Amino acid sequence: MNKTTRREFIKRSGMTVLSVGLSQQAFWRHVRAASESVLTRAAALSPTDRILVVIQMDGGNDGLNTVIPLSGSAASLYRQYRPTLAIPEANILPLGEDAAGTLIGFHPNLLPLQRLYEQGHVAVVQSVGYPNPNRSHFASQDIWHTADPEGRKRTGWLGDYLDVAFPSSDNPLLAVSLAGTRLPLTLRAEHVLVPAIGSVVANYQFRTQPPSDHQNKMRAFLALNRETASEHRLREQIQLVALDAVESVEMLQSGIQRYTSDPTIVYNTQNRLAQALQQVAQILAARLGTRILYVSLGGFDTHQSQATPHERLLAYLSEAIATFYADLVRLGLDDRVLLMTWSEFGRKVVENGNQGTDHGTVSPQFLIGTRVKGGIVGEHPSLRAEDLNPGLGDPKFSVRSIDFRSIYATILEKWFLVDSREILGGAFELLDVLQV
Repeated sequence: MNKTTRREFIKRSGMTVLSVGLSQQAFWRHVRAASESVLTRAAALSPTDRILVVIQMDGGNDGLNTVIPLSGSAASLYRQYRPTLAIPEANILPLGEDAAGTLIGFHPNLLPLQRLYEQGHVAVVQSVGYPNPNRSHFASQDIWHTADPEGRKRTGWLGDYLDVAFPSSDNPLLAVSLAGTRLPLTLRAEHVLVPAIGSVVANYQFRTQPPSDHQNKMRAFLALNRETASEHRLREQIQLVALDAVESVEMLQSGIQRYTSDPTIVYNTQNRLAQALQQVAQILAARLGTRILYVSLGGFDTHQSQATPHERLLAYLSEAIATFYADLVRLGLDDRVLLMTWSEFGRKVVENGNQGTDHGTVSPQFLIGTRVKGGIVGEHPSLRAEDLNPGLGDPKFSVRSIDFRSIYATILEKWFLVDSREILGGAFELLDVLQV
């Protein structure tokens, strides 16, 4: 990394070296030494360390047009409720029967994902949600981010995992968000700082947002504008945060040089999720000890003219996952990486008057990986009138539904091998979806 790039990074991230009391020469000497030290330790991590890649489907994915009923009353009601949006039966990609004996299939644009399913690498978890569903984007996303339906927490479930599993780690890249420069609440922790990076290739802006970020800024401002006995210690704190950020970029820029592309594996440059997952592959190839990576695909809030945008988004999702999985196999990392999708809610069963769908409740989620037990988990939601929320037209959260925290608990217990109760604040049913 040359001096111009470093200066640009400092400028973009809003850090001023001189304001924290270090000369530029001393600052960068410290960064180089720290980066080399952390890189050495990261490279020495166990080759069996497990990695989670989270894909957020932002906006509330229409689960009913993603995993579609092909038999029973659900199939006939689906076509009755969706006269313009129902997918032609001949185009649906069959998967098999769920626990209730309903034949289900994928949207036709999920063909690459269906191929992975047929290889046994995709678990389709049906009817996922939570009791007393909140149909607000912000409230529902916060619930999924924190695993707290009461909305009381300020840290995320994966941030809590990082605090529990890595209380004294000095690796600044234990987790990385590539979902823009605002850190998702999922990754906010009390003690572990997680960078939110716009791009590991062209845009080195990133931020860390611990829950106490505002307080830290106020303390820093006061420390830099008045003399106190603790001024030196506060300045040291600021230095450490700045160094963590710059150190992360140093590690990334150095590490991604280890990634080499393969002409048989092509990430679609017009697919923003594919581009993000290629960057995930670059980070993983660098062997920097990163355990969690977070990406997102927006646009799923399909209130009007849903058909074409939703088809395009599902094609992006499926293509990106399939390309990324092939890259993981090439890199020899496929048995160490688990992908999970989530979306804050599904959509109503009945299409609206604008050829779209409105905010709903439960929806299917996917787990993808070599160590996934492929298949269908749970039951497709019932579309009978008595099983829909009165006046709202979306499936009730019932005994047939799966609490989203069961997915989290399964990942924590069976993938990361930690006690999920400490992180989720209670015990939730574990799903038989992982071969570990």
